[in-house]
Amino acid sequence: MAKNTGGRAQRAALPLGRDRGSVSPLVIGMTLCLLILAAGVVAAGSAFLGGQKLQRQCDGAAQAAADAAPSAIAASSQASITSVYDAASEYLSIRGSGVLFTITIDQGIVLARCRADVPITFGGIFGTPTLERNVDAVGQPRFN
Repeated sequence: MAKNTGGRAQRAALPLGRDRGSVSPLVIGMTLCLLILAAGVVAAGSAFLGGQKLQRQCDGAAQAAADAAPSAIAASSQASITSVYDAASEYLSIRGSGVLFTITIDQGIVLARCRADVPITFGGIFGTPTLERNVDAVGQPRFN
């Protein structure tokens, strides 16, 4: 009767190097997946920060418009709307390139709606180098 050696003899009989290289594709594949995941996280962070920047710019434009002519805002005349629009336009021309906006005046409050195409880091990998972001802001005159 043959003694059971736990398969040592059978393992020794297998040709060496039969499984050689099978780990390399796995390592390469996992590395590629991690790189794509990292690029996605960076792209998502870039989109978020671009939206936050646009929100700050729109908030500032709404407040600049509200402070431009507080008495005119209460009257809501066409001349006041023009001066309010010009104040917001001047604010954004200095701080926000490529920001499109609309201004409305409602009961002494300036409402600003801003839109911009935010550049996305690694956006070309995912098919879109920019992302359209829309934000709203409210401004009230500080002094009446």
